[in-house]
Amino acid sequence: RLAELLLGELEGQAKEREAAAAVRRRKAEEAQTAWEKVKGTQSESMLAAYIARWEREAEAAEFMDEARTRLDDLTRIREAREKTAQAEAQWAVVRDRRDAAAARAYIEEYNGVDGAGAWVSLAESLLEELGREERAEAARKTQEEAERKRQGRRFRDCDACPEMVVIPAGSFLMGSLESKEGRDGDEGPQHRVTIREPFAVGVYEVTFEEWDACVADGGCGGYRPSDLSWGRGRRPVINVSWENAQAYARWLSRKTGEEYRLLSEAEWEYAARAGSRARYSFGDEITPSDANYGLNIKKTQPVGIYRANGYGLYDMHGNVYEWVQDCWNENYAGAPMDGSVWWRGDCSRRVLRGGSWVSYSRHLRSAIRIRSQTTFRNGSSGFRVARALAP
Repeated sequence: RLAELLLGELEGQAKEREAAAAVRRRKAEEAQTAWEKVKGTQSESMLAAYIARWEREAEAAEFMDEARTRLDDLTRIREAREKTAQAEAQWAVVRDRRDAAAARAYIEEYNGVDGAGAWVSLAESLLEELGREERAEAARKTQEEAERKRQGRRFRDCDACPEMVVIPAGSFLMGSLESKEGRDGDEGPQHRVTIREPFAVGVYEVTFEEWDACVADGGCGGYRPSDLSWGRGRRPVINVSWENAQAYARWLSRKTGEEYRLLSEAEWEYAARAGSRARYSFGDEITPSDANYGLNIKKTQPVGIYRANGYGLYDMHGNVYEWVQDCWNENYAGAPMDGSVWWRGDCSRRVLRGGSWVSYSRHLRSAIRIRSQTTFRNGSSGFRVARALAP
């Protein structure tokens, strides 16, 4: 009986093993059949689904490594294609932007990427081209800057604007020595002033024609100064105060977008001397053929009749006194050394320079200085303007 039982048990186990083997064969066949369907596919999703279904089944183990390798290959191919397409699309953006930083970033990102070599080469060529353009633009700007600051360059910022001329940077001794003939005490102590940047100065004193253009354009407070029946046009504007001159400079600034102003006292003397250390810009003597002064003509003359100084400026001696920006100080103790405006002192009074048609010759000297109230007007006072040379 025991033997019969043992035999039955062994037969049952054999059947179970046979059934299990049959299941395994069926699964192996199913795994192989499924693999045959997907092994040639270009679809990552189909391969991924196969791996997800069969990776835990021993019967599919022989196909799993190949399936994973195939999936990895397809993924790399897809990513490479995507990267190539991205590289192509991004190159179109970089090409159209024409920006050196963008080109460098593109090269750094895509250099060595399969399929992007042609566009990387184009980006490198673009970068070289942009470099040439940048160098050419820098050279052009350098040339423009040199031309803008070229000594003697004359220009107008508008048709109605004063003609300007570029004055070079430089240094000079401002004032006069105590030993100079005809010297006044407010002309010292003599001191060196350094003007570090070129600037522009009106070639002529501001004329009635230029003043009247300001009034016609709604500027200058609508003030129309008297010409004392001498005529307007190209004669220097007279009967204008320091405050009137400020109004004209403000109008010019609004009209042109540039910063017009009166000269500082140091700028005025530097421009008047034009490199000379003599009493006048052209020597130690002056005659009626050099300037309008001393009641020789008994009125103003049109600007530009007499010879210009070494910087191309007319009537720096005589014709009309010229307002400058500085407050009045009795001497130069503590004066700025850089050519800037001296804002300290008696600012209810401002400085006038250069002498006029009524002045004695000693009052036409480059170092002479007088003062008056900011509201003072008369028939022998006018002004000229200056402006910085914007970068």
